[in-house]
Amino acid sequence: MGDLAEPIPVVVCGKVENVGRVVVEGLKPEYDVVLFCLGSQPTAAELPYILRGTAPPTQSSYIGSGNYAKPPVAVLMGQAWDEAAVAQVKAAIQSVGLPRDVTPVIMRNDTSIPTPQPPAPEYTAQLLRRMRETLGKLMAGEKLPGPEEGIVWY
Repeated sequence: MGDLAEPIPVVVCGKVENVGRVVVEGLKPEYDVVLFCLGSQPTAAELPYILRGTAPPTQSSYIGSGNYAKPPVAVLMGQAWDEAAVAQVKAAIQSVGLPRDVTPVIMRNDTSIPTPQPPAPEYTAQLLRRMRETLGKLMAGEKLPGPEEGIVWY
């Protein structure tokens, strides 16, 4: 008999929908990307709705399951997002006022790790491997390195 565990909800932020589609599919079946967001400003605008369990009134992308019934455990940000973009997304998450145990962790791409440039297939393969590895550790309760509270590197 197969594993009947429900997929774990996450949000992915990227710059290019073609890469986003590959990431969304590559995280299945263990993870459900509820929405692929394009850019830090749209992500900051969309996350408060998602965290409250409702669809954003406008969306930067329609890639993802759209299943907002459970809040995402993590917000995965691609390599294009700098500290200011991450801070903007973190502020949006904090504005909702969720209890700490249900506040999603921001997973930030560790750009110190050599990575092929998108849209190379090797880029998405490495990205998915690192995302899955970090999500697995996060779900296992491991303390992960990051630049500040609520943000971890993948």
